[in-house]
This record gives sequence, structure tokens and C-alpha cells, in this order.
Amino acid sequence: MITIIATALLSMAAMKGDAVDNARKAFNNCMIEVHNIAVSEKLTPTAFIKTSDTACPTERAAYKAILVKAERSYGSSLADAEKFAAEEIQMLVDSVVTSFNENVEGGSKLTPEK
Repeated sequence: MITIIATALLSMAAMKGDAVDNARKAFNNCMIEVHNIAVSEKLTPTAFIKTSDTACPTERAAYKAILVKAERSYGSSLADAEKFAAEEIQMLVDSVVTSFNENVEGGSKLTPEK
């Protein structure tokens, strides 16, 4: 009986993790597409930073919502959950901006996640 309960709990945790990971991948892949277009267009780093701040609004909102929901389910306050989500989103954006700064001169592009 305990094994069945443990298996069910692990299965539910995996489903929750998948939703968060899927939302992260969707946002990351959208940002990668923005990066690759900007590299092709040879945007300046300053222009790319401005672009990245508002890029992928649908995916960004979905990722934020699921992060906040997940954090709230762990007992975080709304303010703490929103702060965590904002930090996670900013880390992903910063990573793409860093990649852009390294790739724009050579024209290198990022590969989307599968």
C-alpha cells in the first residue's frame, strides 16, 4: 500500500515538473529564436537587450504563472513566489543576452531545446 502511495506521489511530482520544464523550454526556445533573428540582423548589444526585455510575452507569462503556482504549492507567499519567478526568468534572459554578445560578431546561432 505504501509503495502505491509513494509511486502515485512521485508520478504527480513528475507531472508537475514536466509542466514547469515545458513552460521553461517554450520560453527558452522563443528567446533562442529572438537571439537567432537578432544575430542574423546584426543588432547591437544595446538593441538586443531592449528587445530581450519584452520578447516572448506569451511564453514569459506562461512560465511566470506556472513558476508562481509551483512555488505557492510549496508554501511560499505570493510575493516570494513572484520574486522567485522573476529571478528565474531574468536568469534565462541574461543567459541569452550573454550568448548574443558572444555570438553577434561571428554570426553563431543557438540551437533550440527538444
